[in-house]
Amino acid sequence: MGRMPHKIFLNNTFVGIMNIPSVKIELPEGQYTLTIQHALPVLSVTRQVAVKNGTETHVDFYSRERWWDILFSIDLLLCVIKLFVTLPSPWGWIYEILTNGFFVAWLIYEWSIRKRYYKIDLYETADTTAR
Repeated sequence: MGRMPHKIFLNNTFVGIMNIPSVKIELPEGQYTLTIQHALPVLSVTRQVAVKNGTETHVDFYSRERWWDILFSIDLLLCVIKLFVTLPSPWGWIYEILTNGFFVAWLIYEWSIRKRYYKIDLYETADTTAR
């Protein structure tokens, strides 16, 4: 599956769109507010980043959604199976209650983490391009 595009903002100024795993941005030394925003504008993360001379600052970000994605894949598979197989009572009711409850729990979770949707890791290395 392809990566969803992400908008990149520095100090609340739109810099570009990223849909590949790695992007290089050269900046002068200083403090920056980095915001990475999902294609859905309500899902984002903001972090202060310090850029120093003589070092490369690397920012890695990833979604906190791994377990939810696995659960949704299982639920989607069960939903497709349910199109072809009618579950006997009371199992049909139990399935509907569980899948709808799961969806409501997911919506509440997504809304609660919408401003920290991604996790950001920062690390520095020696600048290999410095002369």
